[in-house]
Amino acid sequence: MQETIKNRIPIHVDLAPNRDEVYSGICLKSNDNIFIFICFNDETKEFDGFAIIRNFEIEKYREWDEEELSEIKNNNYSEFIGKLPLEKMNNMFECLSELENEELIAVFTEADDDSYFVGQIKNLTENEAELKLMNEDAEWIENKKINIAEITYIGFRTSIEKELLNKNVLQHRV
Repeated sequence: MQETIKNRIPIHVDLAPNRDEVYSGICLKSNDNIFIFICFNDETKEFDGFAIIRNFEIEKYREWDEEELSEIKNNNYSEFIGKLPLEKMNNMFECLSELENEELIAVFTEADDDSYFVGQIKNLTENEAELKLMNEDAEWIENKKINIAEITYIGFRTSIEKELLNKNVLQHRV
């Protein structure tokens, strides 16, 4: 994996049998606790934001083949290099600490693979993150406390979060 990270080779990360998910992108950091990567958006065929996965969820990964590499329309991964303090991001709590000032993050938990929470970190302890949630209509709703040990995935700075933020800003201008 370290050679793949060093050479910034796009990979597919398979979470089966734990979860029925395959994520694609470029890995920036992998240790016993977490896996941080630049996400690849299959629809736009370009790199789009970041994600953090608990490393023990990952059963296997594979590097992209030539055909998959040729599908990249806009090889914009360099826009994401050097944007995170990777040396300070060694476990989920440390990652969340570094994301406290993010406008929006998306969080999946063990309890439900299909739905997720989008919000802003309002309070953080070593065991729990409290998010001010935003709904799909970009309206701020209630706060939700999430046990950090139950978080399986954190996404941020992707087109999904950006779109919600823009929609929220436009609502407040009207």
